[in-house]
Amino acid sequence: MKNYLFIITLLFIACSPSEKNSAVQKEWLGKKVDFQSIQPVVNTYHMLDKTGTKVGSMIFGTYFENGKLVSRDTSSFDDGSVYEEAEFVFDTGRFELEDVSIAMQINTTKLNVDFNATDKQVRGLYRITRDTINDYPVDSLYQYDVVRSELYMLMQTLDYTAGDTIDMKVLIPTSMTVSDASLHYLQDETVTTPAGTFDCTVVHLMTDGKMPQNRIWIAKEKPAKIVKFNVPASALSIELVSSKSN
Repeated sequence: MKNYLFIITLLFIACSPSEKNSAVQKEWLGKKVDFQSIQPVVNTYHMLDKTGTKVGSMIFGTYFENGKLVSRDTSSFDDGSVYEEAEFVFDTGRFELEDVSIAMQINTTKLNVDFNATDKQVRGLYRITRDTINDYPVDSLYQYDVVRSELYMLMQTLDYTAGDTIDMKVLIPTSMTVSDASLHYLQDETVTTPAGTFDCTVVHLMTDGKMPQNRIWIAKEKPAKIVKFNVPASALSIELVSSKSN
C-alpha cells in the first residue's frame, strides 16, 4: 500500500503557456527552461504490472491560466483500492509552485493536502481521515528546491546532455518531508507505447528512499512530453496511451 501512495502521487505532466508567454526565459535547477516545449494537453496513461496487465489509469490535464501553469489529474487503480484527484498551480512570475491540493483515498483511509507556498514558507492543512478526522496545520519554512509535483511538471522542459546530473531537495506533499534526489541523464532510446513510437531522452530519478526512484522516457519531439515511467520498487510501468490538445 505504501508503494501505491508513492505511485499515485507521481506527477508527470506536460504543462504549457499560451503563445504570448512561450518566450518566458527562466532557469530551473540551474538549467534554462524551454517553454516552447510545453503545450496545453490532456494525457492519458495506463499502469501495467510486471506481466503487462493493466492495473490502473492516470489522466492529466494541463493549462495556462492567468500567467500560471495549472495541472489537474485523476488517478486510480482498477480494483478500486486507490483513487486520487489533485491540482497544482505554478507561478511563472515567481517561478515557484504556489498551490497544492490533493484528495486521495486508499481503501478506507482518506488523505487531503491543501497548502500554498511563498518563498518556501508553506501554509495549509494536512488531514488524515480513518475512523476519525485528524488535522495537522502546516505553517513552516521548508528547505527545498522543488515540490515533487513541480519536478514532474518541468523536467521535460530541459535539454539533457551526456554526464548531466542535477541534484535537488524535493518537498513531498503527501508526507510533508524533504527528499534528497538527483536526476541523471542515461541515454537516448526509441520506445513504443500505445500512443506511438518516440525518440526519447532517458533519465533516472535517484532518491534517498523517501520517494520512489524512476526511470523516465521524455520524447525529444516538441512539444516534449513524458511517454513512459518505470517504477522499479513496485514493478510497474506507466505508459502514455493518448494525448489531446486542450
